[in-house]
Amino acid sequence: MMNASETDNQPGLINTNVDGIGHFLSDRLLAIPDYQRSYSWGEIEVAELWADLQKAQKSNSREYFLGSVVTTASPVASRQLVIDGQQRLATIALLFAAMRDILRERVDERASDVERDFLGRKDMKTRKILPNLTLNADDNQFYLGLIRGEGPQASRESHSKLENAYKILHARECQLIEDLPADSWQDPLMELLEFVRYSAKIIDVHVPDENRSFVIFETLNDRGLNLNTADLLKNHLFGTAGKNYLEETKRRWSEMVGALGSDDRDGEIHDKFLRHFWSSKTGTARAKALFSEIRDTVKEPEEAVALATELSISAPLWAGMFDPDSELWRRMQPSARENLRVLKNLKVEQCRPLIMAVMRNFDSTESAKVTNCVLNWAVRWFVTGGGGAGVTERLYAETAKKVSDGQIKSAVDVISEMKIKVPSDSDFKRAFSALTVRRGWLARYLLHALERTARKGIRSPELSPNQDWEEANLEHVLPKSYVADKWSQFSSEEHASWYLSLGNQAILARSENETIGNESFDIKGPILKQSSLVLTAEIGNSANWTVGDIMKRQERLAELAVITWPITL
Repeated sequence: MMNASETDNQPGLINTNVDGIGHFLSDRLLAIPDYQRSYSWGEIEVAELWADLQKAQKSNSREYFLGSVVTTASPVASRQLVIDGQQRLATIALLFAAMRDILRERVDERASDVERDFLGRKDMKTRKILPNLTLNADDNQFYLGLIRGEGPQASRESHSKLENAYKILHARECQLIEDLPADSWQDPLMELLEFVRYSAKIIDVHVPDENRSFVIFETLNDRGLNLNTADLLKNHLFGTAGKNYLEETKRRWSEMVGALGSDDRDGEIHDKFLRHFWSSKTGTARAKALFSEIRDTVKEPEEAVALATELSISAPLWAGMFDPDSELWRRMQPSARENLRVLKNLKVEQCRPLIMAVMRNFDSTESAKVTNCVLNWAVRWFVTGGGGAGVTERLYAETAKKVSDGQIKSAVDVISEMKIKVPSDSDFKRAFSALTVRRGWLARYLLHALERTARKGIRSPELSPNQDWEEANLEHVLPKSYVADKWSQFSSEEHASWYLSLGNQAILARSENETIGNESFDIKGPILKQSSLVLTAEIGNSANWTVGDIMKRQERLAELAVITWPITL
């Protein structure tokens, strides 16, 4: 095998070499750095690679181009670092692992040849494979278990993807040899092996030092490589950091990635965090221009490590913002935690830059005050339908920038900045009086919050919309299903218009809710009147339940709503 120094024919220069990806795997010791994202190819990507290989092979193509692979020297002399190419290399390694296992299942001696040439040689003492390719710290042990045939248990999303890739390739290779006679079933596998070894080409772009490899990686993206903002930013920071700050920048980046966690949509999540972070620092950040904006502000090594440090500090705040299991919540007041839960269920993400800036710069008491108001504003915008996502994101981001810059120093200052931009009491009350709610959890949240205000005068709702109310359920007084002889006071058209109105919905004990079902108001009214909940009992005081009664209750709820979700503290 060749090590990094043997490929650097001209030290200090970039070397390129066209090679078959199979031969490349067999001829090198390669490592995926820990700061690289985990394996992410799903069924579509793996199936497409297989289909492309088969198509090229069947058309007798002499070459099939798989793109470039960027490598550089590693502190571990025997291995080269793979800066770009992880997904393809790992998938091809799994293809050879599946081939090895099929040969082994049929007691073909070539199984050991495939293992030795493409996966790794066995240690003389332990007899375990010393792999040609190693993955990052999160994936490597699972990957080694796969190529060693140990049947490891997946514990991360990336592990499941690796396992699924192996299974897909194993199944496809089995189909190649299905129903073939004993003296020739190996032929399709050997033909595939030779094609992948020599004809499935990659261009190895080997850069003598890690800093320059990141620049090459970014340049390749400019030539059409499909990368997300996080990938580009990572390579820009690493390339800019220089030798003095590279290790610290890499460590800080790894901390950021670790805080954001593993998810099926890693790239999307990392990009969303970066956009919210940048918005909290500079105002509204445009997704398409995000990388170029950050790149233009980070030109010196000190700036690269400083930004990576800021990202590592902000990532846990962003990741834990709506996560009930986050350690972050232990430092926050219970009301703030509940407010964040509600915001999560409302899918209100435009506020994240502001909340992140506040959590970076304010203490827990001031942060709790802001999150309380943010929830109130979110409900007001939700009810009025005003302030589209782009508008509210801009408002929150502009305020977040002022917090980050030190112009805004307290919750009172945040409220002063935002209060004239939030729907007024009169607009909110008007919209609430005509509110219809289809989602049960949302109706329960609104009614519980209003009930607290009606019963105890508590201004700030502290109930979670996704809480499992063991003794309560949502009751539609005018039932969802229209029964004309029981609800003759409503026409079918009026039923369709009013049964989802919040004024027609109430919280009721589950047992009672199940009992009264679609019954008439003559039966429902007395049961509702006996409720211990103020707003539910009030319904039972009605002589009958009509459109006028629903409208009257909507007005009552609207008056309470102004108190329940105030603009200011």
